[in-house]
Amino acid sequence: MKILYIHQHFQKEKGATRSYEFSKYFLKQGHNVTLITGTGTSETTAEGLEVISTATKYNQKMSKWRRIQAFGQFMTGSFKQGMKQKSVDVIYATSTPLTVGLVGLALSKIKCAPFVFEVRDVWPDVPVKLGYLKNRFLIGMLSYLEKQLYKHAAHVVALSPAMKENIVAKGVSSEKVHVVENLANNEAMNRITAKIPTSLAVKSWMKDRFVVVHPGTMGEVNGLQHLVNAAREMKDKSHIGFLLIGEGSEKSVLQQQVAEQGLENVLILDEMPKKEVQSFIKCCDLGAMTVKDARILWDNSANKFFDFLAAGLPVILNYQGWQHDVLVKSGAGKGFLYTDQAGYCRFIEEMAEDKARYFKAQKASKRLSENYDAERLAGRVHDILVKGVARNEALY
Repeated sequence: MKILYIHQHFQKEKGATRSYEFSKYFLKQGHNVTLITGTGTSETTAEGLEVISTATKYNQKMSKWRRIQAFGQFMTGSFKQGMKQKSVDVIYATSTPLTVGLVGLALSKIKCAPFVFEVRDVWPDVPVKLGYLKNRFLIGMLSYLEKQLYKHAAHVVALSPAMKENIVAKGVSSEKVHVVENLANNEAMNRITAKIPTSLAVKSWMKDRFVVVHPGTMGEVNGLQHLVNAAREMKDKSHIGFLLIGEGSEKSVLQQQVAEQGLENVLILDEMPKKEVQSFIKCCDLGAMTVKDARILWDNSANKFFDFLAAGLPVILNYQGWQHDVLVKSGAGKGFLYTDQAGYCRFIEEMAEDKARYFKAQKASKRLSENYDAERLAGRVHDILVKGVARNEALY
């Protein structure tokens, strides 16, 4: 079958590579996959994935209205490119933004192909509850669009059990919504050698330290202020260090605080390719997942959580919810309420000093990664797409 995949923020080498992993799996099953994105340039990958780029400029440092403009530009550009595609059997559109789903829905109606909608963040709930979206008219319009997408999608893929609960609570049939979390790419991670791909100064900083690592975006919602606060509280624990890797709107603020407060136990590095980050992760000891203090963010399914598991790193969260539950049940880590700074710091110290407990958590983390293995989850999405096509053929 021919799969038309729509993902505005598609990545192959860094960040969220979920769509790339899924596409490679679909290709291995003998399908034809064309992916329309706003990033990079148009190409055909070594695996045979046809990537069509609208070259839509976008980054997190843009103003709110500039980002909205980028969403609109991608929506029109991807629709035009989608219309050029022939003999499409199924359309797989992944949010955010929500407008990507609108493109998928429109193309499905015109091409009489089923539309499967993947929900990475439940919109407009997230921006509304974070206070970023306050215009009642716009909220109402986005809520209406959200419900229409759920209604007309053959299937809905949610990235966490909590997201599914949210969607079902809005009147969508539970049978229509499938949970497919983010991926632990165990095969790729097992091939990667633990290596610090930077300077001797970084190696010197890490030497003999128990390193808590956070790779990824340093934006407001990522709540990295919490890690800096923890580092300040543990300033006298020189054997414990906090490593932050990435870019984002809050990076310069965090760097300034680290310098002003003399936090030698914090090291902030620039963004690097995903393979280098994964290699770096394997040299660290504890993976940190942080978000700002907002309940809606507990439902997330961020890539780094699964990278930590694939690398066999125990995980600490500054929130609770479904990830906290699976970590505690498996013994692979723990989550704390944002306000429980003392408990958070105490857990890190215990992991650093109790070797038997730490090694047990390491093994539990690696075992847990099998539940989210990339091949296994790609296979589940493949089955969903096949069901969508079969249902569509029965209707027509």
